[in-house]
Amino acid sequence: MNGKNLLAPPVRPQDCCRYILRFVPSLNLAALKARPREDKQLLLWYCLRSIDVTGRGVLDQGQAVHILMTFGYERQTVYKHLDKGAGIYWRKHTTRKGKAIIILHSLLRVAQHLEADIRGRERFSDLSASILPSSRQVKARRALLYNTGAYKPFLSHCNHPISRKSLEEKTGIEARQQRRYDHVMETQGTVRQPTFAYYRDQDTSKLKSLVRLAEMEGGPVLTRQLPNRYRTLCSGGSRGLLPKVARILTVGDQSFIRGEATSTADKCRCYYRSFQSFVRAALRGQVTEGYYPSRTSDRKYILGVIQ
Repeated sequence: MNGKNLLAPPVRPQDCCRYILRFVPSLNLAALKARPREDKQLLLWYCLRSIDVTGRGVLDQGQAVHILMTFGYERQTVYKHLDKGAGIYWRKHTTRKGKAIIILHSLLRVAQHLEADIRGRERFSDLSASILPSSRQVKARRALLYNTGAYKPFLSHCNHPISRKSLEEKTGIEARQQRRYDHVMETQGTVRQPTFAYYRDQDTSKLKSLVRLAEMEGGPVLTRQLPNRYRTLCSGGSRGLLPKVARILTVGDQSFIRGEATSTADKCRCYYRSFQSFVRAALRGQVTEGYYPSRTSDRKYILGVIQ
């Protein structure tokens, strides 16, 4: 028997093709820069969010584990990641009837935990769950998170060349590790769109085109691209809640539940949803001063002081 067949990944059902993973580039890079890395828990959080088609944030644990096995996970691996990410990315709960459920945490809470720098113009990167590597291929999954976080999708029109040094400043990942991730992604399949790239000659200081010969399974493929690719396999998605999350993280906007939030610039500042919520908090004796939005503009806040 051929030994390569033993190492081949198991055939997964086609049911996972209808699930779409929505990556947030800033979260991917923040999870890879964290020590210890939290890429496994973040990827599982992405998968659970794709399973939650209703958007309620509550999943049946047994059904979720069954679907995750079609994503290339093993049962014991799922339970191990669930225990490791509990309290950060989700919360496990048992109902009165003895039913185990998973309560997913919000995008804002995960971004605050990873200290991700989300921009208002940032977009999701959509990827079909059918091409997700197996959970045994840890490096391949990390390379996928790096690829979707550092590079732009195929549908992006603006695609300026970026150097290894610029990528290191942007992602915090060293150039040596970048090459490893790129090599793993290249082995997954050929580049669908060649990127015309140039480099500056050190002797003449002139730009010259770079032609690279990539060896693939079907034979050599001639591509004109730099060693680091600038386009990811994912397609560009909508912005969704990213502008609102970015505003809360940077401006210290009001929260969704209590009506107050802590500013990232000054942790002593409390922001309230309205003037009435600020007065109620002051009457309860919680605060003596706080900020509430102006009636003329939601971007301006008024300082209220109770003496």
